[in-house]
Amino acid sequence: MDCKNTIVKARAGLILDNPFFGSLALRLRLVEDATCETFWTNGTDMGYKPSYVQTLSLDQIKGVIAHEVLHCALGHIARRDGREEEQWNVACDLAINPLLLESNFVLPDGALVDQNFMGMGAEEIFGRLPPRKNNQGNGKGQGQQQDPGQCGEVRDAVNGQNVATPEEMSRIAAEWKVAATQAAAQAKGMGSLPGGLERTIKDFVEPKLDWRAILARFIQSSARNDYQWMPPNRRFVHMGFFLPSLRSDDLGDVVVVVDTSGSISDSEVAEFAGEISAILADFDTTTHVVYCDTGVASVEQFQQADLPLKLHPKGGGGTDFKPPFRWVTQKGIQPSCLLYFTDLYCSSYPQEPDYPVLWVATEKGRTPPFGEVVRL
Repeated sequence: MDCKNTIVKARAGLILDNPFFGSLALRLRLVEDATCETFWTNGTDMGYKPSYVQTLSLDQIKGVIAHEVLHCALGHIARRDGREEEQWNVACDLAINPLLLESNFVLPDGALVDQNFMGMGAEEIFGRLPPRKNNQGNGKGQGQQQDPGQCGEVRDAVNGQNVATPEEMSRIAAEWKVAATQAAAQAKGMGSLPGGLERTIKDFVEPKLDWRAILARFIQSSARNDYQWMPPNRRFVHMGFFLPSLRSDDLGDVVVVVDTSGSISDSEVAEFAGEISAILADFDTTTHVVYCDTGVASVEQFQQADLPLKLHPKGGGGTDFKPPFRWVTQKGIQPSCLLYFTDLYCSSYPQEPDYPVLWVATEKGRTPPFGEVVRL
C-alpha cells in the first residue's frame, strides 16, 4: 500500500466533495513520519505514520485530513500559549470533532467526542478538563500518548525547522484565517458548507469584542469628565481597539463585587483584578471591593496609591445578589458604577439601582434583569 498516494487520493476526494477542507488541505505538505503515533500538523506540514494509515479506510483518512485542516483553520497551531501540550490536544479535539461529525465525516475509532463541550472553544474546554495523569511539564510523561485524541495531533506552528516566535505565530494564524475565510465563502457559494461549521468559522474570523475593552469602556463612560479621541487610549491600541483617552480623572466611587460562592477560580479573580487595576490607574477614585456569597463576607477599600489591587476573597457559601446592593445603600455610597464578578448562578436579584451595573460573567447562558453583561 502506497500510503502517500492513498492520502493524495483522499485529499482529491475532499476537493470534490468538501471543497472547504480540500482546498485548505493543499496548503499542507505531506511528510512521512514513522516516529509519530497517527497524524500531526504544525500549520505547514501534515505528518503521517504509514502503519497507521494502513489501518484506516479511505473515508477515515478523509476525516483525519479534515481534522488536521480544522486545527489550522481555527488557529489551534498558534493558540496553545504555554498550556500542557497533550491536554491542549484533547481540548482542541473536543472542540472540533463534533463539527466534523455534523459534516458527515467518518473519524477513526477512539476519536474524542463529548456533547458537554458543544459550542465551546479550545481554551474554555482546556480550563474545564481534569488534570491528566503523569504530566511532566510540556514533555511526554511515562504512559502518555503522542496523540491522546487518536485522530491526529496539533503541534505549535513552525518557521522552517524551529518553533515559531509569538510574532510569527500571529502571522501564520492570520494567514490561515484569511485562507479559511476565502475557502468558507467559496464552499458556501457552492452550497457545501455545513451550518455548524459556518457558524464556527464566522465566530473565529469575526470575534466578539474583547471583555477587557468592554470593561474599560464601561468604567470610562461612568466618569464625570470629557474624553478625547486624539490621542487614543494607548493601553488598548495594540489590541486593535481605539478608545478615547481622558481629559481629566474625575471618577466617583467604584464598587466591585466579587462572588465568593466557590465557582470562580483564583486565576479568574486574579485576571479580573489585574484588568480593574490597569483601568483604575487612570482615575483618582476610591474602590470598594465587596466579597459576597449569601451575604457580605468582607469589604476592602483601595485608593489609587494602593494599586494594583491585591484581593483577599472571603466566603464560600451559596449566592445571593441582593446583599451587596443593600450594603451600598446602607453605607450611603452613590457609586459611579458597580461591577459584579460572578458566574450568574443565582436568581435572587434586587430592584434595579439608579447607577450603572456591569455583570462580568464567567459562564454563558444566564441573563440578569438589569445592567450590562460581558462574558469572559
